[in-house]
Amino acid sequence: MNKTSLTKHKSNYNYWGFGLNISSEIEFPELLPSEFDKADVTIVLGKMPFHNESTLNHRKHIFHLLNETELTFEVKNVARYYATNGNSIIIEPDINSTEMRSVRLFVLATVMAAILLQRDLLPFHASAIIRDDRLLLITGDSGAGKSTLTAGLIKKGYTIFSDDVVVLQKNGSGDILATASYPMIKLWNDTLNNLQHEMFNDRSFLVRPGMDKYGIFFHNSFNKKSYPIDKIIVLKKGEGTELKIRELSGGEAFVAVNEQVYRAKLLKGDNLKHIRFGVITGLLKTSKVYEITRPAGETREQLLLHLEGLL
Repeated sequence: MNKTSLTKHKSNYNYWGFGLNISSEIEFPELLPSEFDKADVTIVLGKMPFHNESTLNHRKHIFHLLNETELTFEVKNVARYYATNGNSIIIEPDINSTEMRSVRLFVLATVMAAILLQRDLLPFHASAIIRDDRLLLITGDSGAGKSTLTAGLIKKGYTIFSDDVVVLQKNGSGDILATASYPMIKLWNDTLNNLQHEMFNDRSFLVRPGMDKYGIFFHNSFNKKSYPIDKIIVLKKGEGTELKIRELSGGEAFVAVNEQVYRAKLLKGDNLKHIRFGVITGLLKTSKVYEITRPAGETREQLLLHLEGLL
């Protein structure tokens, strides 16, 4: 696989995201505008390479063909995507699609996850707060309140590093560092209303039409550096009325963290599985892991009080 940087592609927009220089033919307001001489990844509009539809995996309205060096990904009525060699993305919007936010949404999620894995980088499903040049990662069950908790910490004066995804990799010394994805936090409208904070007043950027979810930008304070991880909080949805906190170690910690690899179904081949194992094992040598089981009635304020005791 050729993982060298590409020469600058003729395009209108240059960005930094996921630790990479990205040159794109379409505008991505979610990403950080940047200047560079060479692009790591190019995004162009074009036609998909031919693939027999019978070879695609079907899941509702989403289809994909996977191997170690390429992803063909289709979302019905939105677009088809082709990601290859860790450096190239082709987008073919659906002929009836005129809404580019939905088209971009899947680039910033599954398609970029494939690009990262093709570059031997590990996308990790977590929000992150930075404190004293180290990171707190907040991950866990879908709907457990990762972004809501992150927003609550921001309201209390903590600094956001990334929402939803960070990129994990080993540095030259073998330490595991995390890089932010892009400067936007996604929050549901009821969460924004409950926060009652000036940073979260803007409702101008719908994440996707038909969703009551909004993007809140933090381009001006976005941090492009990579940092070590101090603690990992794994949120779980629980029954009853008692909030439970316990530190995980050994195999239990490995399983909990391993489950949060972003788009893990894209990990094809022994090389990527070896990288996944090595990154997570290295991460657990220097990071503490806490599981917080949150009962349904627990408020954000109550959860924040417990979490701050771990910081």
